[in-house]
Amino acid sequence: MSASNRIQSLPLHLANQIAAGEVIERPASVVKELVENSMDAGASQIFIDIEGAGSQLIRVRDNGEGIHRDDLSLALSRHATSKLHSSDQLSHIASLGFRGEALPSIASISQLNLSSRQQDDECGWQVSANIETISPVAHPIGTTVEVRDLFFNVPARRHFLRGNKTEQHHIASTIHRLALCQFEIGFQCQLSASSSIKLPVAITAEQQQQRITKICGKSFINNSLFIQQQYDDIELKGWLGTAQAHRPQTDVNYFYINGRVIRDRVINHAIRQAYSDLIPVGRYPAFVLYLTMPLDRVDINVHPTKHEVRFRDARLIHGLITKAIQEALASSMDTLSVDHPNTSYASELQTNSHIAEQTHHYQNQPILSSHNISTDDFGSITALLHQRYVITQSTQDLFLIDLQMAEHSLRRQQLELAIKTNSLSTRPILVPIKVSLSTEQHQAVIKNRDLLLSLGLDFQEQDNHLVIKSIPSLLAQVEIKQLIHSIANTLSNDHTKIEQLTTVLKRQLPLIPIQNVQHAESLIKQLSISNNSTIWCRRLDQKTLSSLF
Repeated sequence: MSASNRIQSLPLHLANQIAAGEVIERPASVVKELVENSMDAGASQIFIDIEGAGSQLIRVRDNGEGIHRDDLSLALSRHATSKLHSSDQLSHIASLGFRGEALPSIASISQLNLSSRQQDDECGWQVSANIETISPVAHPIGTTVEVRDLFFNVPARRHFLRGNKTEQHHIASTIHRLALCQFEIGFQCQLSASSSIKLPVAITAEQQQQRITKICGKSFINNSLFIQQQYDDIELKGWLGTAQAHRPQTDVNYFYINGRVIRDRVINHAIRQAYSDLIPVGRYPAFVLYLTMPLDRVDINVHPTKHEVRFRDARLIHGLITKAIQEALASSMDTLSVDHPNTSYASELQTNSHIAEQTHHYQNQPILSSHNISTDDFGSITALLHQRYVITQSTQDLFLIDLQMAEHSLRRQQLELAIKTNSLSTRPILVPIKVSLSTEQHQAVIKNRDLLLSLGLDFQEQDNHLVIKSIPSLLAQVEIKQLIHSIANTLSNDHTKIEQLTTVLKRQLPLIPIQNVQHAESLIKQLSISNNSTIWCRRLDQKTLSSLF
């Protein structure tokens, strides 16, 4: 065997460059690591300067507690950290950084200078990655990390960088993600000579909404609802975009666990499932959510960038998030309504017939009858698109209606009214369905048999199973086993009220495709402008049309 095939230890500089390849993908990765260190240091203000989209200079300065002068050189060595001292702490990690790889990894592919001053020091101290000795320097209390010529000794990595605008966008996105989880910290970033970010400290609810508006846009905050729910020692709170505020991309998807930015498959699936029946295929919800839970119930040490986590009970977390979001959205759909559309915008409309004609030709596949169908409030149906949307034209207004959502809202109202008036009709199950439940769920269902009968649910016991014999007619198209499990889970809680069961039943109502124009006509006649809702109707005035392009 030749000497070149023998196992040998990697040189330290090569090991650091390999480690850098795991966590330093682009300049934005450096910004993330350095800003997280400033957050862990207790900073209340963080200043960031960028030159050459980060490839020339990244400077991060904070007013945190600083680094002891004797620890400056050690901070640039691998696996050195002040945030972890024993293996027991691995299950209770509260800091954002803890591996001790960020600074030495960055230093191995750049020219790095580290300056810091603590409260009791008369001056600051500075150390460079290529000079082991420290020297005094004028510096305010806090720390400054200056990174120049990123990837200067790894030219192959530089070839993978995009244009300056793209890299600046990634840096701005990184700062926005971090700023949304630390409202008590102010951020100032000079991205270029003509572009900057200023986010002052946000303590009050109004200030926090202002920061969210700056980052996520005014449209998001105007079409969102605040959610705050708790289960034992787990709390979920934040802002949810309403069902009609869906977006073409995931640009407003922010989720945090214990103040840490997370992109996790379990979380993403739970949120998608909560919105699944409310938004069209290919569209995405908008949200800024914060999950707080005990540190020992989540493992963050599973990925170099710490974006992915592992839950001790992933199924519980998934269910809690899905249920909380579904209940919040259901509540908003019940209460959100809009006044009669204002006809003062009529002068802003382009020629209605021309708009309808262009919409018809653009779609190229509407289902149309040979003549316009007359309706009471919304005028005539011009087009049915994708078995879901209709365009209607009245005397002065043009409407775009999400007919699936309108029909869904109508059935929810009918269901609620029927339950209140005790007039809920039932539908027998031709082939009875067996449903198996846990002992606790089974007992809860049996205990509340009379209540369920009043809601149109009839069943009998058979071999420790429930055999479902009938369900409410309005729930004819639901998945029955899922319905029974949802009801049983609700009944397992003490003091369950009929209002809670009503909410569960309404949440189970599926969206139904609109089969043809005749089906659309019958639904349109049941709707009226007086109970119109922004959830399912938009008046196509000039302002709305212009906002689409």
